[in-house]
Amino acid sequence: MIAQKNGWQGHWLALAVCACAGPAWAADAPVTNATLAELRLWFMVMAAATVVLIGVFWSRGLPLFGALAALVLLGSSARLWLTQPLWFPRLEIVADPPENLIMLLILAAQAVLTGVVLMRPAGREAVRGLFAGAGIIRLFLLMGLVAVFCLSATPYVAYGYYTAFGLQIGVGGALSLVQMATLVAMFAVAGPDRIPRIPVAALAVFATVVSAVLAWTAFDRVPHVEDELAYLFQARTFAAGTLWAPVPPEAAQPALEYYLLEVHDGKWISVPAQGWAIVLSLGVLIGVPWVINPILTGISVWLAHDIVRRTISRERADMVALLMATSPWVLAVGATLMTHSVMLVAVLLAWWCLIRAGEGVARRAILLAFIAGLALGWSFVTRPLDALIVGGLTGLWLLRRLPGGIGQVLACAVGGVLSGSVFLLLNYGTTGDILLTPQSDYLSRLWPDTKNAFGFGPNVGPPATSWGALDIWVGHSPAEGLLNLINGIASLNLELLGWTFGSLVPIWIVFIWRKRLTGFDRAMLVILVALVGVLFFYWFTGTFYLGPRYWHTALLPFLVLSAAGIEAVKDRLPDQYHGRLHCIILLLCAVSVVSFTSWRGVSKYDGYGGFTGDIRRQAQAAELSNALVFVATNANIGSALYLNDPFLPEGKPIFLRDMGPEQNAAIIAAFPGRKVVYLGDSE
Repeated sequence: MIAQKNGWQGHWLALAVCACAGPAWAADAPVTNATLAELRLWFMVMAAATVVLIGVFWSRGLPLFGALAALVLLGSSARLWLTQPLWFPRLEIVADPPENLIMLLILAAQAVLTGVVLMRPAGREAVRGLFAGAGIIRLFLLMGLVAVFCLSATPYVAYGYYTAFGLQIGVGGALSLVQMATLVAMFAVAGPDRIPRIPVAALAVFATVVSAVLAWTAFDRVPHVEDELAYLFQARTFAAGTLWAPVPPEAAQPALEYYLLEVHDGKWISVPAQGWAIVLSLGVLIGVPWVINPILTGISVWLAHDIVRRTISRERADMVALLMATSPWVLAVGATLMTHSVMLVAVLLAWWCLIRAGEGVARRAILLAFIAGLALGWSFVTRPLDALIVGGLTGLWLLRRLPGGIGQVLACAVGGVLSGSVFLLLNYGTTGDILLTPQSDYLSRLWPDTKNAFGFGPNVGPPATSWGALDIWVGHSPAEGLLNLINGIASLNLELLGWTFGSLVPIWIVFIWRKRLTGFDRAMLVILVALVGVLFFYWFTGTFYLGPRYWHTALLPFLVLSAAGIEAVKDRLPDQYHGRLHCIILLLCAVSVVSFTSWRGVSKYDGYGGFTGDIRRQAQAAELSNALVFVATNANIGSALYLNDPFLPEGKPIFLRDMGPEQNAAIIAAFPGRKVVYLGDSE
């Protein structure tokens, strides 16, 4: 239909389709979890927020600044509307639905108003003040990085749409240039130049509350990937005081089978590393496991602030805390049942204790070093590889520094061995071998011809073609490692701060403008490079759910360098622009929460992976105590299986995959005396 249009409009739209829709044609998969009605409601809320923003600044006599601020919010929302949110986000500029044309008009209006402001004498002066001495080559390099990493190359390489990828880069880069130019224009008009400092306690509480709201609404207190179900299963066994649950009756095992849950050697267990499941069991005991990660998110904001305050400055610490508390990546991870929040808190607690140990008296310093060791050891129980990298580098730093003598090193080592040995004991209790993890044991049987390992080779990773575009080549190679790295950077560029023109712009500025780094900055950079570098040798990046979650342990390094980039901009600005810069950063953070985070919740996380709370709600509406509940659903069967008590006790329902009449009859016979209920599509 579009190709048949006459004139330049038809050619332009046809070009946009080729640029943006190619991978969607090749991969027959949904591109959003939201209905059009839900997206329309979301954008109406964004439009209402825009009106409020204009009103606030108009009432203060700053109408032009308010108009530009409103365009930052509305333009970001319009770009998100045109972005497909699932798997590998990309622009999708087509004529249907008609709202797409409205979004393009909004972005065009943003470009026009921004251009008008910048062409005025005050605008030209602001540009000179901002970019004096920057150098045209550096500016082109910055825009090149912004354009190249505005989307992931992975699906385009997987399906051979190289021309479309180039066009996407061009369109995305142009939109980013307009959005960044709008920020520059905000320095050229009258506007606020001072705002009150936000207490770190308020930011920590804010992060906790927003993560909890996301957990309750978008995530619906339901696991959304297999890992989360496995963690919850194991947390329930730990809450009952045991390492595993009894093996279900043989007839029922196929109906209860699920990835990362294993029945083997008379044990029913979940196989991922179990440090997080032990912490999550506290939430199981109080009946609200979903609140643990939001609480940990707030704690991490406070720890990060105090670490940076003690090592660099309060100003940098305030910026790190602001970026962290409003990061869509942080807030989304905190709303899940994933392991990353507790890993982050363990690492930050260790660093905080060691920094405090260097400031205190000897006896207290030894105690703090011991607690740091306990935290690092627990990080090993939670995510062993990350812990080995971070713990090793932290140990080298401690040996080099030796603030309180060898006593601190020994105390930290003893603490690490004490808590880290839990990992070995758990291995022995489940596999009988202290060095054999349940996950390695499980995958050796699930993938007998390949291996979940680091390094290169044809047999590294899952069976060929079994993971689709998430693992596009057989085995693992340096080329795939590079593609995964590019994919991770592109994903982080979108998710880290939720700035649609590029969350990594402040970090690019650090290196392009050669910002002088503090010793702590350099330490953070080493940790970042080490974590990302080691994962280059792993076959998977896992960006499809929560961004580059395998890099989440390096969150503080990313944010410290981001804050350094904002400082680099401030250092180059005339004094009269310093307060305005802080106001604009605060505006971007607010837009990130209001627009980006809500967009993610509506269009991606709600129902992600086929997980919904529908089965839970059906079960709550029915009388299911002591029932066998056979579920046939187009959603992920984990939406039902996660409701099970691993011990399948009398008096509680047992949710099972509907296996058909014959197999269901055998299951019913294995659980005599239970009522039989059918839910889902077969209800």
